[in-house]
Amino acid sequence: MTLGTNVFAAQYVAIQNKAESMIGTGSGTLGYGQTVQSSDVFTGNTITKAQWDLLRYDIVNIRLHQDGIVPSVVTVNVGDPIGFGAASPNSNYDTLLETALANRFKIDGSQSVISSKGTATYSSAWSTSVSLTLTATFSNSAQARYFFNSGGKVRLSASLTGGSGTQQYNAWVQFLASAGIQSFGADTNSLINYYTLTNSYQTYYQGSLSTAYSANFFRLEAKTDVANNSTGTATVLTIRATLADDYVDLGPPAPGDSVDGTLSIDVTELKASGSLLPSGSFTITSPVYSLSAISGS
Repeated sequence: MTLGTNVFAAQYVAIQNKAESMIGTGSGTLGYGQTVQSSDVFTGNTITKAQWDLLRYDIVNIRLHQDGIVPSVVTVNVGDPIGFGAASPNSNYDTLLETALANRFKIDGSQSVISSKGTATYSSAWSTSVSLTLTATFSNSAQARYFFNSGGKVRLSASLTGGSGTQQYNAWVQFLASAGIQSFGADTNSLINYYTLTNSYQTYYQGSLSTAYSANFFRLEAKTDVANNSTGTATVLTIRATLADDYVDLGPPAPGDSVDGTLSIDVTELKASGSLLPSGSFTITSPVYSLSAISGS
């Protein structure tokens, strides 16, 4: 088979459509919202080296975003015969894109930026629970899709400092340190993620303290502003963080059933970044974040 045959034009278009659905606007769980370099060709027209090069740029941009390294991608020279197999662009490009589709939410650390989006603190003693809500509001649903499809995450962590050092205080300090940063995105897990959300809260993380405080827990829940976000129509993500003290002090002696010190809940964002070939930058628009005060009792 030689460059520019009718049947191969159709094959080129099928491969290009995969690349465009990922790097471009796409739909639902596909689409990074970046500039597409390549374009379709008409059956019967010759596919030029320039068109192959543009498609190669799209594939490199997708895989570099996901893996942090330039993939082993075939370069086409003028006059090259186009056949089949790993050494031919049609097979090589399609294989690279199929892997990319399977890993579409993946983002390499070198292709992302992390930034602080707010901290809330609470310094009163509490013995029942403390909670706050975080809202992330996007300008439109497409911007939300691009953020999460490209591996973006909304991340929360909590810490407790400056308390009196009771057993329960120490248990919370140790647990929150071990819980670390909890991220929410399109691939949080298969059951609860951005695309499974509704307008009712769903728990995507819950961890409990060790004995004898195993009744105490840290819970993170999420919801959107639409009843079914499976196709990515939401514009607002709301996360609720709750620290519950269900421990009952039976005494004597009474170690005290309250938690003192300063509780801090930090919000950070992981967002796609990096350079595009042949020029430009991978650009994602952040939502507007709003963090409530922590309430407790």
